[in-house]
Amino acid sequence: MGILRRVKKLMYRNNPYFRRFFREVDLEKAVFCSFDLETTGLDVKKDEIISIGAVKVVNFKVDFSTTFYTLLRPQKEPARESVLIHGIREEELSGAPKAEEVLPQFLEYIKGTVLIGYFVAFDIAMLSKYTKRLFGFEVLNPFIDIRHLYKLDLKRRYLLNQVQEEKSLDEIAQELGIEVEKRHNALCDCLLSAFVFLYFLKSDINWKRAINF
Repeated sequence: MGILRRVKKLMYRNNPYFRRFFREVDLEKAVFCSFDLETTGLDVKKDEIISIGAVKVVNFKVDFSTTFYTLLRPQKEPARESVLIHGIREEELSGAPKAEEVLPQFLEYIKGTVLIGYFVAFDIAMLSKYTKRLFGFEVLNPFIDIRHLYKLDLKRRYLLNQVQEEKSLDEIAQELGIEVEKRHNALCDCLLSAFVFLYFLKSDINWKRAINF
């Protein structure tokens, strides 16, 4: 990590929100939040968030009573290619709230949680682009990438060398015997991530080795 990034992390963690976070969170009793973003593309600098889905994992269970889902109105109309991927049409987004209207609610939702996701660093980077612009700080919650847990599990089973290419979330779930249904929004994606995470949480791997800050 570069010196500038380290300085930024120290600066943001001196924010009262982050001081409370790192003082209060006990990773042994942590609340996990599986989340997923639908975006107009994969370029953090240029693309925009168009939906957020999230669900919490508490006491080794998915808490369906606390799901979070919203569409976000982008500044630019999504490209046709991205619509083919996420299936969210422009007319659905035209009446959606703006980022500044819903992000305070989402930041409150994830406060004090360990974030979970597949390629979750991308989602956090995209989210941080917005929070930095709107509120002056990045999202610095601890996070766990499903891919890292999967590799730890392969190592536990002495199969790590058999991995030739990156597996999709669906492929990982299917390998673990978790039913994969056709999904149509960010909430469904984060639910699948939560079930995969629970599988690893209940296994013999040391999941804390997968925590990143």
